[in-house]
Amino acid sequence: MTPAVAAWRFGCSLLLGGCLGLFYGFLRPLGRGHRHLTDVLFSLGAVWTWIYICFAVCRGDIRTVYLLGMGAGILLWECSVGRWLRPVFTGFWRFCGTLMGICIIPWKKFLEFIKILFASGEKWVTIKCT
Repeated sequence: MTPAVAAWRFGCSLLLGGCLGLFYGFLRPLGRGHRHLTDVLFSLGAVWTWIYICFAVCRGDIRTVYLLGMGAGILLWECSVGRWLRPVFTGFWRFCGTLMGICIIPWKKFLEFIKILFASGEKWVTIKCT
């Protein structure tokens, strides 16, 4: 393998690691309440990225230095642009939570009504039978 090919592959692993860092930054605010879900999603993304590097970029030439390049890409992303985008991702997930809360309000009201209906029916049967 020539040094140019090795440098190109390492650069690709850095770039894909940066994309993985972006994915991690996107999932980070969601992880405060749903840690297991975000861990599973990030692990799936990391494994997919590693397999892509090994077989699509490196054509089956599996070397640990490309895995290190992927980790360095994640670290570089988190130390640079990732810090600036944290408020954007936090705002996005807050907006999604607010929107979901608004959509769930009618369903919650319906379930409260059903609960009251069944509770009053149970009381009526208890009073009548005793």
